[in-house]
Amino acid sequence: MTFLLKRILAFLPGGFLVVLSTIGVEHEDKDGLVLNSDGWLTEFNKTAKLVSRSGTLVASFGSILSVDVEHYINGKRFEWWVLNLTLQGGKKLFIGRSTDSVEVSIVAAHVAEAVSKRVRAVERVGF
Repeated sequence: MTFLLKRILAFLPGGFLVVLSTIGVEHEDKDGLVLNSDGWLTEFNKTAKLVSRSGTLVASFGSILSVDVEHYINGKRFEWWVLNLTLQGGKKLFIGRSTDSVEVSIVAAHVAEAVSKRVRAVERVGF
C-alpha cells in the first residue's frame, strides 16, 4: 500500500514526493531504449517505432512532435524538471521527473536520439 501511495503522490505537480523522484536509462541497445522513472518502465522500440509504458502502447514515433524538458520553479520551494513527449494534437505524455537537471537532460538526449526528434526546453514559473 505504501508503494502504491508513493506512486500516486509522485505524479502530483509540486507534490512533496518530487524530491524522491528519479529518471534514468534502464537499458539501451540498437533495437530500443528502456527508461525507469520511479519504478514505471517506458520502452521506446526502435524496430516497431512504438512507445509503451508497463507493456501498454502509449504512442507511435510518428505521433511525437518533440521531446520536452520542462523546468518548474516557483521561488518558494525546490525546483524540478519534467520530461514529456509532445504528441500531435497538443497532448503531453509524461515520462518522468527529477530535481536533478543533468539526470533529466541526459535521458532527454537518449529519447530524442531514439525517436529522431529535437529536445525543447520550457520554463514554467509560479507553480
